[in-house]
Amino acid sequence: MLRLTGIVLVWAANWLLIKRILGDIGPLDFTALRLLGAGLTVALLSPLFRSPVLPRRDERLPLAIIGILQIGGVLGLAAIGLQYVPPGRAAVLVYTMQVWALPLGWLLAGDRASPLGIAGSAIAFVGLVVFLNPTLVDWRDERTLFGNALLVASAVLWALGAAFYRRRLWRSPFWTQTCWQLLAGGGAVAVAAALLEHGRAIHWTPAVLGVLVFNWFVGTALSYWWWSQVLAIMPAAKAGQVISLVPIVALVASAAIEGERLTAAVALSVALIGAGIVMTLRAQAPGRGS
Repeated sequence: MLRLTGIVLVWAANWLLIKRILGDIGPLDFTALRLLGAGLTVALLSPLFRSPVLPRRDERLPLAIIGILQIGGVLGLAAIGLQYVPPGRAAVLVYTMQVWALPLGWLLAGDRASPLGIAGSAIAFVGLVVFLNPTLVDWRDERTLFGNALLVASAVLWALGAAFYRRRLWRSPFWTQTCWQLLAGGGAVAVAAALLEHGRAIHWTPAVLGVLVFNWFVGTALSYWWWSQVLAIMPAAKAGQVISLVPIVALVASAAIEGERLTAAVALSVALIGAGIVMTLRAQAPGRGS
C-alpha cells in the first residue's frame, strides 16, 4: 500500500509541476523529451530486471501503435490542454477514461459489459456532464473550451489504446513493453513537436530541467517499478481503484496551492466520476463479468 500511495502522490503532484513550466517550454516539446528520456531510463534499467529492451518481433509494431495512442497521444494532448485548464480539472478530465473504456472495450476488445460496469460508466458520465456544465466552464471562452475538449479527447484516446491492448495476450515482459511504448510514443510526439512547435524557443530554466528529471526517474522509472511490484501481489482492478485517487489528490492540491476553485458543484461532479470509476474497476475484478 505504501508503493501505491507513492504512485498516487507522485502522479498527482506531476500535474501541478508540469503546469508551472509550460510557459518556458512547448507542451509537445516537453512531452517528447519526457517520454524519450523516460524510455532511455527504463532501457538502462532493464538489465537489473533481466528484461530485454526490444519486445518480440511480432509484437513490436502493435505495441508501438498502442504506445503512440495511449502514451504519446494521451500525454501530448493533455499537456496542450493543461495550458488552458487548471491542473486539478485537467487531471479529473483525463482520468475519465473509464467512461469511454466500457463502450470501446465492448466494440474493439469483445469485453462483456456487466450491470455494475454499465452503472459505473453511466454514473461517471453524469459526473462528467456536471463537471463540464456552463456554471463551471465558461463556454464563451474559446481557449477554455479548447483545453477541456483536448483533455476529454485525451481520455478517449487512453481508453482506445487500452481496448487495443486487451485484444491480444502479450508475451514480452512488462518492462520491455513499457520501454518500447515510451520510445514509440516519444518519437511520435517529437515529430509532432517539430511540425507544430517549430520556432518556439525553449527556456532551459532549473524548473524545466528539474521537472524533466523528476519525470524520467520518479514519475516513470520508480513509479512503474512500484506498479510492477504492486501487480505482483494485488489484482490490477483493485490497484486501479487506488490509482483513481490521483485526480482527486491533484484537484485538492491544486485548490490548496494554486487557488483552483473548489465548489460544491465541483465536489459533486468529482464524487460521481470517482464513484463511477471505482464501480467500473470493481466490475473488472476476477469473478465478475466484464
